Amino acid sequence: MPLDARKVAHISANRTRIRAGRSETVVLIAAGNGTTGTQVVTDAVWHDRHDGGPVAVPYGGPTGTGHANRGSVAWDATVELPGSVSLPTDLRYVARTASVAGISSAPRYAVIDAMRAGLGTVASAGLTAMTASGNRWRLHLRRLP
Repeated sequence: MPLDARKVAHISANRTRIRAGRSETVVLIAAGNGTTGTQVVTDAVWHDRHDGGPVAVPYGGPTGTGHANRGSVAWDATVELPGSVSLPTDLRYVARTASVAGISSAPRYAVIDAMRAGLGTVASAGLTAMTASGNRWRLHLRRLP
């Protein structure tokens, strides 16, 4: 059953209430072609996974093949970012700190997967219709030593 505008507005309002008091600021670190870039992102919601067991991470790659299972990939955390964030194509790491100056002493995580989640069909450059749907980003992360 498709969602009408009233239901979408209700769900969006609930998501806003859920995020209140749970969001933090993180720094995205991109690296490629001999350069490194950073991007500070506010309103990120962090979810730690404490047991470290392997989980099936869905992947809806750029080929548009859908969310085929990539097998069991262990991840330590997920982070939800606002859909308005423009993720760099060469995104490598996420630092759990509020400033670029704090990256060296902050916990850092390697990005395993980045996919759209939630409501809507907000497209981003290079994404197919299958991977472009959603009003937020969900990143699966692996903690670096």
